[in-house]
Amino acid sequence: MKFSDLTLIVAAGGKSTRMGQDKRFLPLDGESLLARTLRKGRAAGFRSIVLAAEEAREELTILAAEFGAILVTDEIPAQGPAAAIAAGLSAAKTEWSLVLSADMPFYDIELVRALLPHAEGDTQVVLPTLSDYWQPLAALYRRDAGAAFAAAIARGDRKLGIILRELVVREVPLTVDAGLLFNVNTPAAYRLAQGRLANEQRMKPVLSVAAPASGTGKTTFIEKIIPLLAERGVRTAVIKSDSHGFDLDTEGKDTARFAKVGAEAVVVSSPAGYFIQQKTSCRKDFQNLIAKLDTHSVELYITESRSRGTLPTLMLDRGMGTPELDERVVAYFTKGRTVETDLLTFDLDDMDTAVRLALFLMGRPLYGADGEMFLTM
Repeated sequence: MKFSDLTLIVAAGGKSTRMGQDKRFLPLDGESLLARTLRKGRAAGFRSIVLAAEEAREELTILAAEFGAILVTDEIPAQGPAAAIAAGLSAAKTEWSLVLSADMPFYDIELVRALLPHAEGDTQVVLPTLSDYWQPLAALYRRDAGAAFAAAIARGDRKLGIILRELVVREVPLTVDAGLLFNVNTPAAYRLAQGRLANEQRMKPVLSVAAPASGTGKTTFIEKIIPLLAERGVRTAVIKSDSHGFDLDTEGKDTARFAKVGAEAVVVSSPAGYFIQQKTSCRKDFQNLIAKLDTHSVELYITESRSRGTLPTLMLDRGMGTPELDERVVAYFTKGRTVETDLLTFDLDDMDTAVRLALFLMGRPLYGADGEMFLTM
């Protein structure tokens, strides 16, 4: 079986209760979350695409036409994903369909290849699992499974777990990056998605550590996270932002004398390494500096800055100054004070979570239980 033998059913309900706005149309890299899913599906070469939504809207009709999808709506409103599966399977053009939630921006369609060999015999659902959690909105369904979903909804059952137990299900454990199945359900999850996407577009991923005041513990935080990341095989480099200026050398040394008499740059090379001190008319951005470093040996650049980092930023707070929790901040680590925010909030000493966030934001695979917090947020 190939992708061209499958229908793609995009489950795109419109309640978005936890997000506070319609998540389907949240922008990600110049397109909406829903458009991103439809585009990837069209590029994968499915026989047909069914867009299953709670109700028809002009924006959905336009998207369906743009990507050649069939728009179907729930017969009974407010029945959640079960209704999308029932409606989608009733419109499927093939015996088997991939049902995919519209809110998984990093889903890799290639994961379907691990499911295809199990779509045989009396099996009605090929259900991937990750860390023993079912993933029913990234699963293969045989067309006749739709009748069970429709019947369950008619009698008042709409929980996927209940309905799946009525079908012949074959579970397929996956050992993949948990971020591939990450759902954008909340404002906090949306921030994380934006941070990971920003890093996908860079030469090498960046993680900023910022705080509103000196003495908060940025350097200590970075000192702790570097060896923890190293234990997971991640090689890091640190770029420190200093608003007061700096001088690397000592008065009287050759390099200081060269700079004093007007050298625009001083380079020291030794068998153990080198450093460059370069005069500039303005502060260089982090990507400009990263381009000058040996990127082959570095997998993550950690930047330390005062208050204003770059996306994605971990904001630290120890009650000194006012943290700027703007669009660049993806998580808030605090001690002794907590401000009201829809960001993920953790204790300043929670380095295990800091490491997991760093791995997610750099697109590093999260296996087993490490992925749980991202899947359930």
